[in-house]
Amino acid sequence: MVQDLSTLTASIDGETERFEPGDTLLNFIDRHLGRGHVPTLCDAPQIKPFGACRVCSVEIAMSEDGPRRVVASCHTPIAAGMHIFTESPKIRRLRRNIVELVLTDHPLDCLTCEVSGNCELQTVAAKVGMSKVRYPAGANHLDRKKDLSHPYMTSDLSKCINCSRCVRACDEVQGQFVLSMHGRGFDARIIKTMDDSFADSTCVSCGACSQACPTSAISDVFKSKSIEATKKTRTICTYCGVGCNLSVATKGNEVMSIQAPLDAEVNHAHTCLKGRYAFKFYNHKDRLTKPLIRTNGHFEEATWEEAYDHISRT
Repeated sequence: MVQDLSTLTASIDGETERFEPGDTLLNFIDRHLGRGHVPTLCDAPQIKPFGACRVCSVEIAMSEDGPRRVVASCHTPIAAGMHIFTESPKIRRLRRNIVELVLTDHPLDCLTCEVSGNCELQTVAAKVGMSKVRYPAGANHLDRKKDLSHPYMTSDLSKCINCSRCVRACDEVQGQFVLSMHGRGFDARIIKTMDDSFADSTCVSCGACSQACPTSAISDVFKSKSIEATKKTRTICTYCGVGCNLSVATKGNEVMSIQAPLDAEVNHAHTCLKGRYAFKFYNHKDRLTKPLIRTNGHFEEATWEEAYDHISRT
């Protein structure tokens, strides 16, 4: 039976819009109101919906004045005729309280944090209108030690919000299953392999976890989520023939870091160790910058046109 696509409509804050088969509420809202209109913490485009943080909660009803219920928009399927309320007073209070609870167990060193200005927790806190934390100081995880054992990867789990984005990126994007959530409740924490250090774990240094992490709980030695760079250039990785898209962050003539763009059809926010981290040779003094042609047993510099002509002749 062919589905009548003209009936696939729902209402967002009073405006009726068409949705696509298989949409979740968040897909629908993002398409019509833009990514970020509904804040998220545990959701990311490169991984499957998870529903852990509930910051993306909205109210839904099957009629405009009908009874409403609160759901997480990231994994709730949309239905024809549904009414979605993204900014009701109840939802605003709920989101603010969730973020407030997260901040009670999070270092407030934003000015000196690597990801200041590019931190999703910071952005969401501003989005929901956080101005203070009402709860008194209690037990927390701020004494967790940094893991700087790895040549590329770093972790500071005092800044972890247990969203599991790193775990899911390691599983779903890289397929390596290095990271996992260990323990329950207050004792829940991210571990590497059998609770090893990054250096002793089975990590392959792909950086998928670092790019997926919404804070700086997991990062890399190049501080790839900082905003220090002044320019970003979209390019193609030259290490192999896959053609992964890369976003190269530079400052002056220095490559600061490399990330994989979310909208890249070939590699969709992922690349390997070489594509992401093997770039220190770019400005090396011994790197060749011009073609060389062997003449009488010696290499001589040539133009690209001369090199192409030489290749075509030989």
